[in-house]
Amino acid sequence: MSKILVIPDNIEDIDKYNDKDIKGLIFGFKDLSVNNNLYLDIDSLKDIIKDINSKFEIWISLNKIMHNKDLELLENILIELDKLKITGILFYDLGVLNICKRLNLNIKLSIYQDHLNASINSHNFYYNKGVEYSLVTNDITIDEVLDINNKSNIKMMVNVYGYLPIFYSRRYLVSNYMEYINKDKLDYIYYLKDKDDYYPIVEEDYGTTVYTKYPINLIKYIDKLNSIEYIILNSNYIDKNEFMSVLDKYINKDIDDNDNYEGFSNTKTIYTVKNYE
Repeated sequence: MSKILVIPDNIEDIDKYNDKDIKGLIFGFKDLSVNNNLYLDIDSLKDIIKDINSKFEIWISLNKIMHNKDLELLENILIELDKLKITGILFYDLGVLNICKRLNLNIKLSIYQDHLNASINSHNFYYNKGVEYSLVTNDITIDEVLDINNKSNIKMMVNVYGYLPIFYSRRYLVSNYMEYINKDKLDYIYYLKDKDDYYPIVEEDYGTTVYTKYPINLIKYIDKLNSIEYIILNSNYIDKNEFMSVLDKYINKDIDDNDNYEGFSNTKTIYTVKNYE
């Protein structure tokens, strides 16, 4: 049976998970993460660990593309996280893997590269480099995820609920656009309109992300995903009551018949080469 991890969007909501049958929590980290509402520093992380008293696993997302100026902070934070004995780190940049290996840190690692790492061979490659887990891309189908799970040694994590990033830029796209049209940036979330669809666009300190038009919801496949190590529910940008209702459905395996947005989960992406002759 898959274990449930939740991404909270604020510290105040953490207490709401105390009586929920979930395995752990995933947090972003200040200056080393993107695509989160909640970013911790070492002191706030220590407070959370103290408050939950080992009730939950703690995973830290260090999913930012690192630059040279980030490396000293990154190394210091990895050493501190190792001392705190958190459960694991989700990482994008291979610098995280290299530092952990160089310092011989005893932290479980999960590769988390959004739209990359979509094959059996790539997962076996990272496993052979010491990566124990993979938060696999949602750009492939459920059957393809299960095929990777069955034919690689790495343990799988799958996003099953929440908005997914479909585009990221280091540039401040919203601010630049507002400056171009001579208006002030007043809101945290804006929307890109494409025909009748609206895509959330969020600008943070380290860039801009465009998200899926709806939150993905794979509740229909909960039994099919039973062999996956972890399933992840992301509460960012979701109404709190709605998120808790969805979480209860996953905990109870209460499969609904709603027409949920499923992304590529049941639709293969087929690439064809045009004949220009």
